[in-house]
Amino acid sequence: MKMPEISPICAVKPTDARAARNNSMKSKGQGGRGATVHDVAKLANVSIATVSRVLNKPDTVNKEMSERVLQAAAQLGYTTNSAGKALRLARTRTIGTLLPRLDDPIFSELAHGIQETLFAQDYAGFLQTSGYDNTKIFDAALRLFNRGAEGLLVFGRVEDDRLLEFIAKNPIPVLQVYSYLEGHPLPSVGIDNARCTRKIAELMLQFGHTHVALISGPTQGNDRQQSRLDTYEKIMRDNGLETIVQVVQPGYTINDGGMAFRRIMEQNPKVTSVMCNTDLLACGVLSECRKLGIEVPKQLSVSGFEDVSFAPLLYQPLTTLSVPAGDIGRHAARAMIANLEHGESLTSMQFEASLILRDSVAVAPKASGRAA
Repeated sequence: MKMPEISPICAVKPTDARAARNNSMKSKGQGGRGATVHDVAKLANVSIATVSRVLNKPDTVNKEMSERVLQAAAQLGYTTNSAGKALRLARTRTIGTLLPRLDDPIFSELAHGIQETLFAQDYAGFLQTSGYDNTKIFDAALRLFNRGAEGLLVFGRVEDDRLLEFIAKNPIPVLQVYSYLEGHPLPSVGIDNARCTRKIAELMLQFGHTHVALISGPTQGNDRQQSRLDTYEKIMRDNGLETIVQVVQPGYTINDGGMAFRRIMEQNPKVTSVMCNTDLLACGVLSECRKLGIEVPKQLSVSGFEDVSFAPLLYQPLTTLSVPAGDIGRHAARAMIANLEHGESLTSMQFEASLILRDSVAVAPKASGRAA
């Protein structure tokens, strides 16, 4: 089996794990010593007991109080004893992973690659779901650190300012996975979403489609969907074509893809091609086409993104981008372990995604609008 093509792009400043853990002792609280629970309580103007409840039983504390304590902890660079021990060489051999959710096949595939690699290297893995919005992942990340995670793998781009500030103050290695993010201060391992979207869009144009719509997942704090949407819009504009977009809400399902497609056809009946930013959305479009009596690909071409396991099994096998999510996860886990064990650099790496042409895409109908 041919391994996916990967190419080293840029080296990130080495993170010496042992030195990092030693340097963590330099994190200062009051009086030049390491920050303590007393410091956090004083800064947040709460009791020590309240700090303990926020960090260990957050469900028992109201939101306003919890945010005050977490903000104070982040400002002081405070972590609870379990994380502190990990940073002071009392190793937990545990790595945390933040995923949007677990019921999407692409997230499960990447998580499986990570977990099997950690298990093989005698490491444990904590999986924490954090939603699609990566501007709001600090609390989830802190929970992993407080339970002893020595390193963190984050699905997509880290956009949470509180987490970036915390990372700057604490020598905990962090690697962004799934998306390759050139120019970001943190290293990343994954695909170039813009480049992948261009492959699909150019295929549609080569097949003569001039009314091309896009169905996207949520874009707030979601670099994958935002990059794909931006690329689609640029290509359509560059070719003098209309942009036709439907963005579904967080927590979307296959059914949401179908409903978004129905709205597209009601507003733009001349559409002959629909690009979907995930295979789940594309599955919903194909299902809706059967209900509406639209023939795929004779009347409408449909594409997905990610090539999940069911993509070739649909009633019209789905044209899509094949993302090597499992390989990305395995590579990320190996890189994190090498950093923690040997101080090796966390280095950005770009993986290639292959365009898989199947029966759901064909040449555009010759008549204006869909064929009769």
